[in-house]
Amino acid sequence: MKSTTKIIIVVAVCLLLVVGAFALLNGWFSVSRDTHPPCEQLPTVAEANKALASHQDLVEKIESVGDDIAVEVGKPCADDLDRGLIIVSYSSKSDRDAISDLLSRRDGFGAPVHLVKR
Repeated sequence: MKSTTKIIIVVAVCLLLVVGAFALLNGWFSVSRDTHPPCEQLPTVAEANKALASHQDLVEKIESVGDDIAVEVGKPCADDLDRGLIIVSYSSKSDRDAISDLLSRRDGFGAPVHLVKR
């Protein structure tokens, strides 16, 4: 292989790595950092609804962070539809960061919270 071909390949690979790292850091690729507890450890849907209802002030603060944010009770376990948790849906990385910051400064809902990008 000619040395110019090798140089072109090395430059192309380096550019792909730089673009990929930039895209990953700016949230262009969905990399889930959030998980929820195992299904058998989740509260019941009724308990999650009660926790959500008793913390409406926190729901309002979270939803006021951005235009496309929703806070609701979700059922993440296909095998056990009686288990639930609080799901916060957001659409941008800045919304996610603001929600995480808000939750870290508060006591929470008393039920697990799962952040989900729309």
